Amino acid sequence: MFFGTLIPTEEFTEPNIIILIIALSVLILIAWSPWITKIYAEKRVVEAFQESQKDISDGCGFNCVGCGINNSNKVLFGYSVDIEYGCGMRPTDRRDLNERATIFVSFIGTVH
Repeated sequence: MFFGTLIPTEEFTEPNIIILIIALSVLILIAWSPWITKIYAEKRVVEAFQESQKDISDGCGFNCVGCGINNSNKVLFGYSVDIEYGCGMRPTDRRDLNERATIFVSFIGTVH
């Protein structure tokens, strides 16, 4: 029997089943991560982006046409946030010069 090698020969005891149920529940809760809301994820992305540019005299920012948060999607273990931004000295109304990035906010609130 194929599954005989995959399933342990000793039977599951009640404490083992309880531990398995708790572990799966925690994993599902972390994957769902209801404490990371759309507003929180977008705020974390903007804060992290601005923090990364604070000491750069001619860095990147959201002060251009079409710049800022474009889209946010709930994904497993967090949020995926699409941003558009402009860098350097350039006309602020030229949207074709804007740069785009997708940023991930994890279930613990870190920005990647």
